[in-house]
Amino acid sequence: LAEEGINHECKLCNQMFDSPAKLLCHLIEHSFEGMGGTFKCPVCFTVFVQANKLQQHIFAVHGQEDKIYDCSQCPQKFFFQTELQKRNHTCLQAF
Repeated sequence: LAEEGINHECKLCNQMFDSPAKLLCHLIEHSFEGMGGTFKCPVCFTVFVQANKLQQHIFAVHGQEDKIYDCSQCPQKFFFQTELQKRNHTCLQAF
């Protein structure tokens, strides 16, 4: 992932963040828009009331093998579909 302190832009709403972790937390919020303010783990279905708590849970409990969304352009995998939408990630392979 890119370094801290560099601007990271959400491709869904163009909001800027100073770390990839903050952008991911924001993308989690996009994933659950209109769902009553709760955030459900896509792997074990545990429910959280804050996006950052779900983010912490995913990194502490689930590994790379639990990622369920595949990029069709490169080998990267993701926990949330919003990480893929509108190129919110940079493919590892050049095309």
